[in-house]
Amino acid sequence: MTQTQNINTSIVKDFKNRVNTICTQRNTWEQTQFKSANDALYAMLGELYALTSQFTNNTKADELKYDWLLSECTKKGITLCKKPTFAQLLVKYVFTDNDTDSRRISSYVRVLNAALQSSEVKSAADVSVFIRKYGGVEEIRASLAKGTKTPLQRAASGREIVLKGKTVATVSTSETAKHVAAAKGSVVLLVGVLNAKGTVDVKHVCYELVPTDNHLSAKSAVNAALSNAYATLNKAMKKVAKKKAAEKEIDDKNKQALSISSDNEQVKAAA
Repeated sequence: MTQTQNINTSIVKDFKNRVNTICTQRNTWEQTQFKSANDALYAMLGELYALTSQFTNNTKADELKYDWLLSECTKKGITLCKKPTFAQLLVKYVFTDNDTDSRRISSYVRVLNAALQSSEVKSAADVSVFIRKYGGVEEIRASLAKGTKTPLQRAASGREIVLKGKTVATVSTSETAKHVAAAKGSVVLLVGVLNAKGTVDVKHVCYELVPTDNHLSAKSAVNAALSNAYATLNKAMKKVAKKKAAEKEIDDKNKQALSISSDNEQVKAAA
């Protein structure tokens, strides 16, 4: 084996070890921190950024790295496009397991690509700052998807819908009455249980603006509810638009048929 081959083998071996170390970190993160913190996720994406930014595709070592990733992804049964990029292979290899959400992984690929193309990111450490600055993984993913509102945009639209919408019911609780001064005008979520009579037993109140130090902020839950309001109305509007389009198509076909029939009658009369 030549000296060049030895160097390439050493480079690729180090690369494999680093990638598999991140895989182990990912597994630990999902088992222990996934539901409570994104720090570890952003750090891992930062490490993947470092590996990807070092990839030039102009060396034999880079060729061997790509071939190894492609082979490993194939062994895992990972769905790939015809010509996957190095970043796609790297992210999918690290994050894909049998129960992994493919949409979530696609979001990581988009975020990594956005970081690679951003002048604000120059090192692995900058990736966490970049992701947080632009609102998190889902915000960045949605902002890059054509015609897609980001979660915050959906929540903002949902807020307008809720504030302008018809009041379904007015509920008075001793809990909310105590905090009118601090929370008036903000959005609250009433957590209740639907009983057999069709009424709701309110069990808990979540506040967008916390009225006291004893309360926890529920901004994420409120934004999710507002996004739901936007999505529900948007779905209803699309359904109406689809129905109108179908009715117009039928109407146009009927008009065309009548026009053809009329032309035929005129031809017969002329004959």
